[in-house]
Amino acid sequence: MKRKLIILILPLSLFLSSKEESSYEVGKQFVLTRGYSEVLYHYIHDAIEISRYDDFLDPFQRMTVDARDLYRIKKGEKILLVESIREGKFYKVKLLTNKPKRKHYFIEKDNLRSYSLYEQNPHPNRTPIQVH
Repeated sequence: MKRKLIILILPLSLFLSSKEESSYEVGKQFVLTRGYSEVLYHYIHDAIEISRYDDFLDPFQRMTVDARDLYRIKKGEKILLVESIREGKFYKVKLLTNKPKRKHYFIEKDNLRSYSLYEQNPHPNRTPIQVH
C-alpha cells in the first residue's frame, strides 16, 4: 500500500515543483496580486543578507536594511524579470511604471509567490469576446 501511495504521489510532486520552477523565467512580466505591498531591494547584497538572516534566524542579532534602499511595490504594479542570480534564488527586475527611480531592483524568489504572471493580449487590435 505504501508503494502504491509513493508511486502516485512522486510524479504529482515532481510535476508541481517543475511547474513552479518554470514559471519564473527571465523576460516574463508579473503583477502584484496578493497583499498590499512587497519590497524590492535596491542592492543585491541587501536581499542576500536578509535571506541569510531568515535562513539562520538568530534572536540575538538583528538584520536591518535602510528604508531608503527599498521600494515598496504596490498592488497592481508590474515587474519584468531581467536576470537570474544565484541559480534562480534572486532576480534582477525592472519596474514597469511611467518613471521608475532606478533602472533595476532585486527580489528574492520566495517573494515572487505574491505575484501572478501578467499575460498581455496577443492581439492588441482585437477586442476580447465577452460571453454572458
